[in-house]
Amino acid sequence: MKPYFQLHEIALLSLLGALIFVLRLVFKIPIHVPGSSGLVWVLPLIIGVGIVRKPGAGLYMGFISGILASFFGVGALHVLDIFKYLAMGLSVDLTSMLFFYRFSNPIVGCIVGAVGNFTKMLVNYAVQMLFGVQATFILVGITVSATTHLIFGGIGGILAVLILSRLRRAGVITEDDKDAYN
Repeated sequence: MKPYFQLHEIALLSLLGALIFVLRLVFKIPIHVPGSSGLVWVLPLIIGVGIVRKPGAGLYMGFISGILASFFGVGALHVLDIFKYLAMGLSVDLTSMLFFYRFSNPIVGCIVGAVGNFTKMLVNYAVQMLFGVQATFILVGITVSATTHLIFGGIGGILAVLILSRLRRAGVITEDDKDAYN
């Protein structure tokens, strides 16, 4: 039986999943605007999905980064951070499939990045409501937060598409990379 992900794909997705966690930990954007970290973490997520182009690639990277975030407890939700990362990976997977992995178009990258960042925000608020944070506080904060999550996720998605196109032009990755080791 042939494995779903090849060994080189698992290695790439694992490294990029860990990079999501490291970038979120190391790069703090000091503008104090909700969702601004999406500008950074969306890059490796979309690049990994854009290179592997298989359903589940984003979910796998979300799992790796979520396990690391939960294990090291760097987020506000600690162990439950895994749900945010799994949700963002799944939403990037589904949105990428909707656009047939056409990351040559910056608009596709913008939409995929915005959806991923927005989904992460929604799961974050859902978990907070589960713990009893009053819905009034969440509703007041969600309007500005939703807008900024969409904007920063979209910008990160555009940057990811530009990086992918540069990697393709430089010959680092090709459209045939998916089938290179079959």
